[in-house]
Amino acid sequence: MPARLSWGARATPWSVALLGAAVGVALGVIVAPSGGGGLAAYRSQNLWALVPAGWKDENRVSPYGTAVAAWFDTANPLDTIAVRAAAPARTAAEARAFARARALGKSHSSYVYRISWPGGRSAWEVLYTLAGVHTALFEFDACSPAIAMTVTLNASSSGKLFDMEQDLPQGAEPVCDGAAFTSPDRADIAVPLRLPAS
Repeated sequence: MPARLSWGARATPWSVALLGAAVGVALGVIVAPSGGGGLAAYRSQNLWALVPAGWKDENRVSPYGTAVAAWFDTANPLDTIAVRAAAPARTAAEARAFARARALGKSHSSYVYRISWPGGRSAWEVLYTLAGVHTALFEFDACSPAIAMTVTLNASSSGKLFDMEQDLPQGAEPVCDGAAFTSPDRADIAVPLRLPAS
């Protein structure tokens, strides 16, 4: 019969290792999207994000001042994630969320929530369903001066959307001094960088 750890019990190195492995497996199951495969890290000169492993990058391009990236599940192309960062943030995140909800019109039900993520960051979430696609859109600001962040998750079912919104939105960040947000010379590879005179 296996021994139970209690507050007064002395943990042996193998029991600590076994407990650590069990916690790691449990976290892996919780963090992994329902499609399996876990999460992969994406990093560009302007953005980083957590993305379900195996999803296909759409390789989107954007004008200076904006950075976009998007992925989709090749097994179910309705399941997507899109990350958009734009500088400067012209309106507050709350205003952007409510504007999106209003743009859907009265014929589509939408819900707006203020949410808090670990670490104290808050965001505004807009939930709606349109043409059978379940969407969660997150608006928040990052960096100083602020860069407006929009993370859009689309899913083929409400259960899939729930799985996606647990980790993916809070895993998206702009690179505050990224090429798209600092100097146009850095953003355009056709324009050579100006080096300081020696």
